[in-house]
Amino acid sequence: MSALQDGLIWTMVLASAADRDLSPAEIETMRDLVEHLPVFRGFKVDRLPKVTETCAATLMADGGLDKVSVFIRKTVPKRFGETAYALACDLIASEGQVRDTEIGVLDLLAEVFDIDSLTCAALETAARARYVKP
Repeated sequence: MSALQDGLIWTMVLASAADRDLSPAEIETMRDLVEHLPVFRGFKVDRLPKVTETCAATLMADGGLDKVSVFIRKTVPKRFGETAYALACDLIASEGQVRDTEIGVLDLLAEVFDIDSLTCAALETAARARYVKP
């Protein structure tokens, strides 16, 4: 299960790094999701910084986006594609504004997991609804 969990965390890091900034809100959101979602059951939260740092370092290396995409494809089975996409949406929505680069990441994930546009729209709308600020 650890490879799947790492792949899902890399998905969240990819989404949060799309704007070149890992904000405190995104870090808090990531930690909260890892601590509470059933798919992360058994994951040791103290590993979270190491997993996120490894992904961030991979992203910054030459060909980093391709390497991260390959890792996600290898570790996250298609049946968890909607979960991965939803997690990415949550990270993006936690900041309150969506940038073009983040849309690009969502497009990439939709392609990787073969998620149709209607399902993508539903997951994006649900994330926006969860993270709306008063």
